[in-house]
Amino acid sequence: MTVFEEKIEIDAAAVIVEAAESILITTAELDAPGPAIVYVNPAFERMTGWSSSEVLGKSPRIFQGPNTDPLVFNDMREKLISMRRWDGQTINYKKDGSEFWMEWSIVPLKNERGEAYQYVAVQRDVSARILAEKRLQEAQAAERVAERARNNLARYFSPKIVETLAEKDQPLGDVRRQDLAVLFADIVGFTKLSETLEPEQVIDLLREIHCWMEKEIFKCDGTIEGYIGDEVLAIFGFPEMRQKDASNALSCAYRLLIAAQTWNQKRVKNGLTPIQIGIGLNYGAVVLGDVGTEEYVNFTVIGDTVNIASRLQRATRTLQCDLVVGQNLITAVTEENECEEAKKLLEQLHPRGDMAIRGRGQSVEIWTNTPAST
Repeated sequence: MTVFEEKIEIDAAAVIVEAAESILITTAELDAPGPAIVYVNPAFERMTGWSSSEVLGKSPRIFQGPNTDPLVFNDMREKLISMRRWDGQTINYKKDGSEFWMEWSIVPLKNERGEAYQYVAVQRDVSARILAEKRLQEAQAAERVAERARNNLARYFSPKIVETLAEKDQPLGDVRRQDLAVLFADIVGFTKLSETLEPEQVIDLLREIHCWMEKEIFKCDGTIEGYIGDEVLAIFGFPEMRQKDASNALSCAYRLLIAAQTWNQKRVKNGLTPIQIGIGLNYGAVVLGDVGTEEYVNFTVIGDTVNIASRLQRATRTLQCDLVVGQNLITAVTEENECEEAKKLLEQLHPRGDMAIRGRGQSVEIWTNTPAST
């Protein structure tokens, strides 16, 4: 290890002159009109555009302006009087009036009595850093908005569709009218069941049911429009119309009934009462689109087709069946498939004639998954 015993002389004045950062020295009078500038180095002149001769004898306050934050200086006097370093950052102004972000530290120079006789300020232009930080914050804010939008989309769509939609400025597009399949499903006797359970148990039950329903709906390329209590509303044909939307909806209804049976078997094994679900299906024109704000987006589907599907779902009680399907969906399934494939999809259904729909002038021809009792 090399040991340097020779004392090295350092030219402090040369160091200040050649320093890359701005250095400004003032008198120690803190009250206006002081302090007065007694020295600035060349780096200060390059940073501010002011020459040494133009600022000597003047107060550093000449660099402040309309957007300088006065709160930055609140603790400056206290720290400097107590012989401590002060650090600050705010907008200052160059000679040409342009703004820049300045960060600086001020330290007192002490005489032999320990009193401050001058203050030395080391200053730097941090505008580029502030701009980069601002852009980062904006990018992070945009990402949070995008993540909220992505989470909103995930409430309705399967994961494979969410990523595609998340790349669009208007994921769900403008409000529009189109044909699609509508599925309503809910728990039969839910109100009575809720009376026997604690509120927390009701929520747990709904979450469990919604979980396996969601899986089956997404497997069939369905979209969840929403949960209303124990009721689930799903649509098939949005955001992308497919060749077999009606068929997918019918297949989903079958899968939901099978999933319900499997789930009930587990409930019975655990000593719990089995729960029946009722499903209504219809096909036709609807009006749909997203509504809400930048922070929260919600999706809605309305129209006669939706109202009929809801009524069909409620009719499962009086018809003593699990599934009621409107004729429009049957027709759509037939049109979507070859004869044999359509026959296979529809073989579980039985025609039940016309059903009157409350509030609607025309009746609806329906099919169910159980034949009419004789």
